[in-house]
Amino acid sequence: MSRVLLSALLLTSCAAEVPPRADAGDPRVMPVGAVAALDGSFSEGDGLSYAWAVEPEGATILDAASPFATLIAEAPGLYTLSLEVCDESGHCDQAETWARVDAPGSTSRISDWGIDEFAGVESGAGAPVDPFKGNKEWCKKCMEAAEGSDSEWTNFCNNGMPNSKPADREVCRRNTLESEAMRKGFCYEHGCAK
Repeated sequence: MSRVLLSALLLTSCAAEVPPRADAGDPRVMPVGAVAALDGSFSEGDGLSYAWAVEPEGATILDAASPFATLIAEAPGLYTLSLEVCDESGHCDQAETWARVDAPGSTSRISDWGIDEFAGVESGAGAPVDPFKGNKEWCKKCMEAAEGSDSEWTNFCNNGMPNSKPADREVCRRNTLESEAMRKGFCYEHGCAK
C-alpha cells in the first residue's frame, strides 16, 4: 500500500506545471469620452492575479486588478492595452490589444466601412495611427508568408513585425484565417508594390 501512495505522490509532484496564458481580448474603436469594458477572463491559469495598463497617456483604466477592468477614453489616439496575469507560483504572462479613440465629431461608423477600410491602414478599426512601412526585403517575406500556410503567416506576424507596432501585429494576426488575397492586401497596405 505504501508503494501505491509513494507512486501517487511522485506522479503528483512531477506533474508539469502549466504556465499562465494572458488574453487581453479584442481591439476596439471608440469615441472620446466613451467607456469600454475590458475582458481578461479568457486568460488561463490557476489563482490568477490581473494587472491592466494603458499607454500612452490619454486614457484611464479603472479596476486594473480585475479581469473585468474599465477603459475611459479621454483623448483621441491609438492606445496599447496590456494585461499581465500571474499564477500562485509567481509565473506570469502578458498579452496586448489596442483601442483606437476617434476625435469628437467623427461621423464614421464601423458599419460605414467596407472590409478593406475596416482592416486597412488609411482608415477604419484596423488603422494604426503611425503605420509601419516595409522595405523591399520585408515585402518579399510578407508576400511569401501570404502565399504560405496559416502557421507560416502567424510566424511572420509574430516575428516579422516591429515590436514598436503592436497594432500592426494584431491586424496581421487577424488575417491568419483569411484568404491569400486578404493577406496580400495587408502587405500592400504596408508599402509593398502590387
